[in-house]
Amino acid sequence: MLPTLLAAIYYGLIASDRYVSESRFLVRSVNKPASEGISAYLRDFGIARANDDAYAIQEYLYSRDVMKGVMRKVNLRAVYTRAGADPITRYHPGDRDTDERLYRYFKRQLTVEKDDETGITTVKVSAYRAADAKAIMDALVTLSEEQINVLNSRARRDTLGQAEQTLAQAETGLTDATLALTRYRNASENVDPMKSAGAAVDRSSTLNRSLAMLRVNLQTMLAKAPDNPAIPAVRQRIAALESQIARQQGDLTGPKNGLSEKLGNYEDLKVKQELAAKVYETAQSQMETARQEAMRQQIYIETVVRPNLPDEPLEPRRWRYFLTVALLSCWAFLMLYLLVSGSREHLNLD
Repeated sequence: MLPTLLAAIYYGLIASDRYVSESRFLVRSVNKPASEGISAYLRDFGIARANDDAYAIQEYLYSRDVMKGVMRKVNLRAVYTRAGADPITRYHPGDRDTDERLYRYFKRQLTVEKDDETGITTVKVSAYRAADAKAIMDALVTLSEEQINVLNSRARRDTLGQAEQTLAQAETGLTDATLALTRYRNASENVDPMKSAGAAVDRSSTLNRSLAMLRVNLQTMLAKAPDNPAIPAVRQRIAALESQIARQQGDLTGPKNGLSEKLGNYEDLKVKQELAAKVYETAQSQMETARQEAMRQQIYIETVVRPNLPDEPLEPRRWRYFLTVALLSCWAFLMLYLLVSGSREHLNLD
């Protein structure tokens, strides 16, 4: 009778009403597979639950960081020491009002449960006033969303970090190769030695053909009309063409500043530029792949139920707790009675 009487006095006369605000959210990702039930339904739309991240958010809500974040928006000490709060459930700062003591108390006012089937996380928080409970729940939802953004930023930084570094190095290499090629063109006063060499070869071929034709004409004239007055002029043209061909050949294969030397240096720089361009293209492709991978790793928090403003207290459940104490007291009395009766019978038999 004593525990039942005490429970009746406490829950009937002393216990203060507590309001409970509730919110539900779903942490999801597009690249993690779902399982069954509602999960399979979500998977059909390309959305899968991010189980590990949901548990991370669950642990985060129970952390000291969350309490400190809530305290920046809500005065928890004032909330849980309101006038009219019963002396048993209210916060007792005592002689040492520390954040650790408040944290242990706040954890008892907070409930975080995750449904493994649906992936929905339910968060409940209690306070002595409805507005306080909703304010705390609003802060918890905001902090959860901020933590999701932190996790996304960290995952994106880890995924893109190496690709960005490789792309920057490739871009620097391509820039250096292009500048080296430009400096060489300015120094050699030749935009494209390959085209210049091609043009020189074409001119040399034309001159050689003209020289061959003149030599044939000269041989014909000497054979048929050795006294032809045009023979000296033909010989002069042949000599001029031979001199021009020699100069042309010197420009192509000269030992110093010849087109062949310029062409070799130019081709070396051109090959380096093309290799740098290919490396840059590969780095760009890797960067795009890394971006796509980072997008697949992004997680999202979808609020299923927004924090509510309770219009009636849900705690304490007076009749349930009173009847529970009464039944447990009755069972404890019966067990003790049976134990004592059995012991007496045993002693009498002895």
